[in-house]
Amino acid sequence: MRHLFAVTAAACLALPLCAVAGMKAGQWEITTKMDLGKNAPQMPQIPPEQLEKMKAMGITPPSIGIGAPHSFKTCVSPQDADAGQPPMDERSQRSCKAQDIKHDGPRTTLKIVCTGEMNGTGEIESVYDSPEHYTSKMHFTGSAHGHDVDMTNSSEGRWLGASCN
Repeated sequence: MRHLFAVTAAACLALPLCAVAGMKAGQWEITTKMDLGKNAPQMPQIPPEQLEKMKAMGITPPSIGIGAPHSFKTCVSPQDADAGQPPMDERSQRSCKAQDIKHDGPRTTLKIVCTGEMNGTGEIESVYDSPEHYTSKMHFTGSAHGHDVDMTNSSEGRWLGASCN
């Protein structure tokens, strides 16, 4: 269950970081470095069958553990790109909502509220240097799978191309 916590945290919170008005639609690669704070549970090894499922979804889990970069691919639809709304995977759509989205030139800020497996709130700031690249910072507090969470992360997104795999 604890390995699911890291996967849930990454999938639920990293995906909202990749949207802002002016981004290109298509395939994006997101690389995130998480710090789950001093209360983070020790993460066991991910079972091989779960690791294969993650790889099939385009998720490359950290090789060294929490704090190591974590990369995955996501598809941004033309509608998401045009709307400036954060694209979220199915799990995130069920449990996390982006609110108070504000655009100020290349800078976008938003709040995220999660009420599912992860329960809490966060603030996200993204800065685009082009429609094909951004950097982002996030802070989230709450709980997940019975553990208190005080998580920060930094992310970088880069556009890979117009078609999604």
